[in-house]
Amino acid sequence: MNSFLENILQDLENKQIEITKVCYVVPSRRVGIFLSRCLAQRINQPIFLPKIYSVEEYVEYLAQVEIVNDLDLLPLFYKAYKNVENGENLDSFDEFIGWATTILKDFNEMDRYLVDPEQFFNYLGSIKEMDHWALSKNPTLMVSKYLRFWKKLHLYYNAFQELCLENKIVYQGMAYKLAFAKAEQSSFINDQEEKTIFLGLNALNTAESKIIQKLLEEEKAHVYWDIDSYLMKLSYHESAKFIRKFKKDWKYYQNKELNLYTDTYHTPKNIAIHGAAGNLSMIQVAAQLMAQIPQDELEKTAVILADERLLLPLLDAIPENIKHFNVTMGLSLDQLPLSAFIYDIIKLHTEAIEEGYYYKGMINILESSFAHTLLENDSRSLVKFIRDNNLIYIAPSSFDAVSKSAILHMILKPIKNVGELIKIVQTVLQQLKTEMLKQENRRLEIEQLLGVTEVVQNLSTIIDNNEEIKDLKTVAYLYKQLVPLKNLDFIGEPVRGLQIMGLLETRALDYKNTIMLSVNESILPAGKSTASYISNDMKYQFDLPTYSEKDSVYAYHFYRLLHRVEKAAFIYNTEGDTLGGGEKSRFLTQLETDQISKHVLTHKHYIFKNSAIKEDLMVIKKEPSYFERLDQIAASGFSPSALTSYVRNPIDFYASKILRISDMEDVEENIAANTMGSIIHEALDKLYQPYVGKVLIKEDFDTIKNQIKTELDIAYNECYTSDSAPLGKNKIIYEVSSHYIKKMVQSDLELVKNGQELIIKSVERKLEAVIEVPQIGKVKIHGMVDRIDQLDGKLRIIDYKSGATDKGNVGIDPEDFTILREDYKKAKAFQVLMYTYLYSLNDTFTEASAGIISFKNFDKGYIPFAFKAGRSYTEKTIDTTVLEKFELELFALIQELYNKEIHLTEKPV
Repeated sequence: MNSFLENILQDLENKQIEITKVCYVVPSRRVGIFLSRCLAQRINQPIFLPKIYSVEEYVEYLAQVEIVNDLDLLPLFYKAYKNVENGENLDSFDEFIGWATTILKDFNEMDRYLVDPEQFFNYLGSIKEMDHWALSKNPTLMVSKYLRFWKKLHLYYNAFQELCLENKIVYQGMAYKLAFAKAEQSSFINDQEEKTIFLGLNALNTAESKIIQKLLEEEKAHVYWDIDSYLMKLSYHESAKFIRKFKKDWKYYQNKELNLYTDTYHTPKNIAIHGAAGNLSMIQVAAQLMAQIPQDELEKTAVILADERLLLPLLDAIPENIKHFNVTMGLSLDQLPLSAFIYDIIKLHTEAIEEGYYYKGMINILESSFAHTLLENDSRSLVKFIRDNNLIYIAPSSFDAVSKSAILHMILKPIKNVGELIKIVQTVLQQLKTEMLKQENRRLEIEQLLGVTEVVQNLSTIIDNNEEIKDLKTVAYLYKQLVPLKNLDFIGEPVRGLQIMGLLETRALDYKNTIMLSVNESILPAGKSTASYISNDMKYQFDLPTYSEKDSVYAYHFYRLLHRVEKAAFIYNTEGDTLGGGEKSRFLTQLETDQISKHVLTHKHYIFKNSAIKEDLMVIKKEPSYFERLDQIAASGFSPSALTSYVRNPIDFYASKILRISDMEDVEENIAANTMGSIIHEALDKLYQPYVGKVLIKEDFDTIKNQIKTELDIAYNECYTSDSAPLGKNKIIYEVSSHYIKKMVQSDLELVKNGQELIIKSVERKLEAVIEVPQIGKVKIHGMVDRIDQLDGKLRIIDYKSGATDKGNVGIDPEDFTILREDYKKAKAFQVLMYTYLYSLNDTFTEASAGIISFKNFDKGYIPFAFKAGRSYTEKTIDTTVLEKFELELFALIQELYNKEIHLTEKPV
């Protein structure tokens, strides 16, 4: 079966038209490459290649201009805007670019469709005024400014047009208007020395349509539409919507037929529809299908990405049997890590405040592989330095003591204007280039580097030419807009091997086999777009394309691929999302419900079953190294928290105490719960320290209350490393800590006011002792008791907790002391008993009370160790009997730690 391009050349030869003496206008440059190949196959002698233009290139040729991209036009548009506006109504450049990019797209569309600007803007202003009508004769300032903007939009347009003409700069829509104006001149037809062949076009704008009609009517052109007769006959079928309209409306077709109808869509084709859950699953299915392609058919096969973001994972999945492939799309720089690294540097400065640079931005930079290239081992040590010193904001001098890197100090150097920021970025790129050229296998990174360097140079030029750009955030915005415009092109033979392309690259090209991915609603077709200030009502009024026309464009591309294909595979994502994703494209449903077609459709759904993984609990045998480390702990001392961590989960005990693996320290941006507890403990310790051993009286509390803020500030600075005063969430936590301390002091004052005798015996007392554990020997135990006091002669051993505690946590069944070493829920009971046991080994007493004061539920007051009686708990004074029972459990727990036969078995936590 001949391809569309071969059919065209054959038809031209049949009409006695010399195929090397005409001008071709094709949908894209890629079509031009394949057309050149087809021409070469028909000619046996060297010739000059005929002119082959893409549509936009042809418009530039007619208008004798070069189209400037929208981003480069923004500064000129702002100048035009300033010529119209002044004073308080003038937006800054930052505010301007927020709406100007969309307005420029609308200007382009208006001009491409030859809309009368005056009529259009008058209509638009009236519509906006109707949208915001108000009974009040005095609308709000915001509404007034809004309406004023729309009424002045035609002035912005006119001023922009004038400046473009003055500076000989042309935007896309303006180029189309100029090309059309030239086509309307009487000399235009006489200037056309050769015939123009338009081929493979579909959705034409008004300017394109009128230019082509003019040439057709003067018999200076031929148009070849790539549409199937079967689809043309179906009046409801959206794939032929535009060509059907041209046939109906163009004067030329009143007595002529469309050129080169094809009638191949209806021939039998093998169409496979595959459903797969997730992008990676779609890639895996595509890889399986690619592996099945015979080697001699690879050049006749195209893999089409409806979602071009799948390019990189697809390249990783290409089967080994495919030795040659060509990627037509190019890879956008914004998908590559170097562009993100440079953006992180720019963002670091845009977000800088007086205190310095935010640590997360700095860590993003330091953890990049490019930072490692620049700083070598310094990058890791600097991240550790930030975390160890809890640096929330990094000053330019923060790293002076740990790094002498000139490039680092330059990145951290405070900047005064946008030019200095560009200079920093350019220096970083130059240094990266120097370092990469010294290393092997960095070719891809060097290509990225060259691309990003070009983008930064463009950015520098825009800034140099426009003094309005003064804000660093504008630089960040412009960088983000420029990066996606730059593609890294893959090196390959365009007509050799498997072809990997986006949907638009398929225009006018034919393949025997096709594999298309992401054939889902909202991708194919893309659905409604809001990137325009022109409402659908206005678009209908002025014959501008709406989302409906854009859907028809997608339909044309989809069905055109099926004209001459033999095998087509469509893969869609079945994975749903919160917005109702997972729906296959309506085009697939149309194929399934087409009762007339002779296509053979097959369906496959790929379900990757995730069988439930049965996680066996970890079991670790006690090796000699374990006992060596345990002996070290026994010599330095077991703490209540160490022993209860074993009760909670022996594997956690093994990791933290035996292997000494600690959780990775991160910057504590907001005060953690344990840090808050430390602050409260430290402040209370300092507040009560001067009154140890003294009977507290009311007057003492006046002094204590006056000292609360001072001691809290000292405790805050000691426990939480930060150079700044408490802000945000930290300010709230600071105030909560202050509240808890005041409540504690007030609670003690109430005891004294009620006539009770309160003596603080010690605060933050470290207790330690060496005990003889049967079968083990001497073992040291220790603990830090928050407070020991005497209330009306009764000894109390108190532990502060910042978290919630209830009676059940501090109470046990009197007949079941073993629960202390079996159930972690009783860890608080174990803790206060161990403190009391330690106290008994240091000081003689007959009986005591031990318990918890929880700041989280302070209203419960002092919660003492208790015995369970029925459903309630009754305070139990700790005497020799209780301590003896506790000692037995303590011995048993330590003996278990040393028991070689009892393995360390993980507990589900």
